[in-house]
Amino acid sequence: MTPHHQPTSPITEGFLTEKEYHELLLDEEVLRETLEEEARAEKEWEEKIKKEQVEYELFRLEFGVQSDSEYESD
Repeated sequence: MTPHHQPTSPITEGFLTEKEYHELLLDEEVLRETLEEEARAEKEWEEKIKKEQVEYELFRLEFGVQSDSEYESD
């Protein structure tokens, strides 16, 4: 009868060496940081676009510029 073995990590299962497992963890951290950075950049971009839209609307109101949708014939 073969002994029953309960692996606790990929290392004990024999799939990865200690070095490979450590590199995998580092890669995972780098990926996580990259995704967080991309999410921050996207949020900043969206905030910039919103700010520009507000500035345009203020300009439009201040100088009486009408948008194309406001040129309606009766």
